[in-house]
Amino acid sequence: MSLHQISQMLDAILMTFRVHIEARIAALIGKGFYTIGPCGEETMAAVAHALHEKDTLALHYRHLGTSICRHLVDGSSMEQILLNRARGYTVSRLDPVTGGVHCALGGSQNQYLVTSTLASQCPAAVGRALGLKQKAVSFVTIGDGSVHNAHFWSAFHLARFAKHQNLKCPVIFGISDNGLSISYSTKHYVETLFDHDPLIPIFRANGSDVLDVYSQ
Repeated sequence: MSLHQISQMLDAILMTFRVHIEARIAALIGKGFYTIGPCGEETMAAVAHALHEKDTLALHYRHLGTSICRHLVDGSSMEQILLNRARGYTVSRLDPVTGGVHCALGGSQNQYLVTSTLASQCPAAVGRALGLKQKAVSFVTIGDGSVHNAHFWSAFHLARFAKHQNLKCPVIFGISDNGLSISYSTKHYVETLFDHDPLIPIFRANGSDVLDVYSQ
């Protein structure tokens, strides 16, 4: 990574953490409504530099770091990004990304709006990959709790079947595993999946190491 990329990534990481703090404060005083945030997954910001500008993103709600860093890469100012996120977690109709939709990410170049806390962004991401062929990569993220959702499995099996058929389907499923879902402990169940799959290559990164996230 260049020094500029590292600096930009660190800005995104700190902005992500600050947005989380401010959103929690706003919720405590009755001014905000964003009660599930990105704290602990800030290193996902590195993904924005690992991808090409033509690659598409559909991001899980906890992966704000990737979203913010992509906005920085696309030329948005820090002040504008933070103002927009403040409007987002207060569900303001002035939020240019959502217009007042709760718990949504998106809005920058090739970053698709995702309003789901589950995995409904996954089938569309695979559809884009099949349409893009080799012109770009379709990157979609979920949390480890979302692997229990049928939206994810339908998308995953479609991508896997495409690979079996030797069809071009350049999709990357980014799954962050913190062992927690909204309502229960997943006990890292996702680690028992996908191993030794001849059709699906797996890359694992240490989520506490931003450079490992970038390199993987």
